[in-house]
Amino acid sequence: MGFLARFDLAGLVTRHQVAYLVETGYGRGDSCRAALAAGFRKALSCEIFEPLFAEVKQSEQLHVANTDSLAFLRSKAVDGVLAEQRCLVFLDAHYPGADYGGKSYKSQEHSATERLPLIAELEALRGRANNALIVLDDVRIYRREFQTSTGTLPDWAENAFDQEAMFLKLLASFDSTHALHWHGEDTGYAVLWPRAWGDYGLKKWVLPGDQTQPLALTPGVPGTTCISINRRLLDARFGNRWLVGNGLDIGGGNDSIALYRALFPRIQGVTVYEWAQGDAQYLENVQDGSFDFVYSAHCLEHVMDPRVALRHWLRVLKPGGHLVITVPDEDMYEQGVWPSTFNDDHKHTFTLFKRQSWSPVSINVLDLLREFDREVSVKKVECLDHSFLHGMERYDQTRTAFAECGIEFVVQKL
Repeated sequence: MGFLARFDLAGLVTRHQVAYLVETGYGRGDSCRAALAAGFRKALSCEIFEPLFAEVKQSEQLHVANTDSLAFLRSKAVDGVLAEQRCLVFLDAHYPGADYGGKSYKSQEHSATERLPLIAELEALRGRANNALIVLDDVRIYRREFQTSTGTLPDWAENAFDQEAMFLKLLASFDSTHALHWHGEDTGYAVLWPRAWGDYGLKKWVLPGDQTQPLALTPGVPGTTCISINRRLLDARFGNRWLVGNGLDIGGGNDSIALYRALFPRIQGVTVYEWAQGDAQYLENVQDGSFDFVYSAHCLEHVMDPRVALRHWLRVLKPGGHLVITVPDEDMYEQGVWPSTFNDDHKHTFTLFKRQSWSPVSINVLDLLREFDREVSVKKVECLDHSFLHGMERYDQTRTAFAECGIEFVVQKL
């Protein structure tokens, strides 16, 4: 099941003047509420499942019809909106009532068109929705090999793989007025973006629990998170206070804290934010206050402005949540040489307490945290030098299994 809150609805209102939502399949009203909260003027929907329809609270902004999706899309109310307003049409590939305690997904009580309505819905919209953004969810029902974040369609759900060619041909028939885009989040989305609106502008949110990349253990020492695990397991604060709930790992790569989730039982989920998701300095596709904790190991030194980055990392953190950050210590990692010998993408070095540094791009962590003193409570600041081998020849000791060579700080958002 997809959901409309996956997308930046407020951006559609402000940047593209979208005013109306037309939705097939009200359910419990999550999509309609999300659209109205984002600034849509009105939401029109339908719900065929009687127990759900009985719970609807109609208003001037919300109208829900007790009918099937095709009758709804052909109604005068929808016809008027399509003809007169910029609107978002959300086609829910629904099985009537199945997600809410109704008949099973394969029940024959409803016709095939009611159980699997997307093709008929698209045919009903063709030629009538030139000024409408059309979003289809659950496209994995129609596309056998389409990769989605929730996996392939389960056997207990009815599929329409035999209609895949027809489905794709029908989407292609909108090409003169709409550009087609595919998204693999949730159960898969197809988006028909009106060409008259200009460049594609439907921003997706990175949400708690998203699986943005496959997780697999890497032989050897993939990074400093790997080295840190045993140390952190000996400190109960990580497992009981700091790494709790849904987390965002910024720059986790192949050494994300998500790999070690089973060792921290209060973690509910970890979403990895890498280049594929966007710019880690700004997190433009992450909503304010959406994550319980934010974790980042050896990423802050890669951004252009660590102060701007920390501002946004705190922005996406819920009040009371924790920011757990490690950065390389300039004397253990760069070891007196700039630009960095061991990572040419480093843009800054970090020190914990020195008044003066040999590095022209040095940042004092204590001074940095003082800039946020009204926004956070500092819970821990530590130089991670307990296993650094002094006096050895100059090399990157983080490539070994023992030396973190870093500075760690943990703050709680007030």
